[in-house]
Amino acid sequence: MLDEHDDEEEVGQNRLFVTLAIALIGLLVLGLLGVGAVFIIRQNMDQQTIAAQPSPTLLIRLPNPTATFTPIPKIPTNTPMPTPTNTPVVAPGGAGGQEAAVGNKQQDNPTPKPSSTPTPAAVAAKPAGTAVVPETGFGGLEAVFIAVGLAAVLFIARRLRMSM
Repeated sequence: MLDEHDDEEEVGQNRLFVTLAIALIGLLVLGLLGVGAVFIIRQNMDQQTIAAQPSPTLLIRLPNPTATFTPIPKIPTNTPMPTPTNTPVVAPGGAGGQEAAVGNKQQDNPTPKPSSTPTPAAVAAKPAGTAVVPETGFGGLEAVFIAVGLAAVLFIARRLRMSM
């Protein structure tokens, strides 16, 4: 009686293990498909950047038109002269005759002195149209190590279950 009960329990546990193993293998396959999609998208982006670069075009040279000079006659205009006014003129420097008596004095408005302005450091310029995808996530070698590790976990778990 005990043997039949143990067999039924083992069959149930085996089904659970197989179901979990298939689910993990399915996740692994989905991950590999995702990695493949990333490579396909990256290749597609490279092709788009190549297509976006300007291609040489054929230039057609037409004869240049020659400029001709056509003189325009000047029409005399009657512009009135400004009317003279009796306005006193102040000598440069402020107080007029007093400064002439004092001598050559410097003006109150000093000339501006040149000053240095900070400029940003030169950044290595990339050619236009070169989009670079940042290196993130797992590489091909890391994905293989993870897959081997998951397979090892499945194998060890199966062996441990069988030894109990």
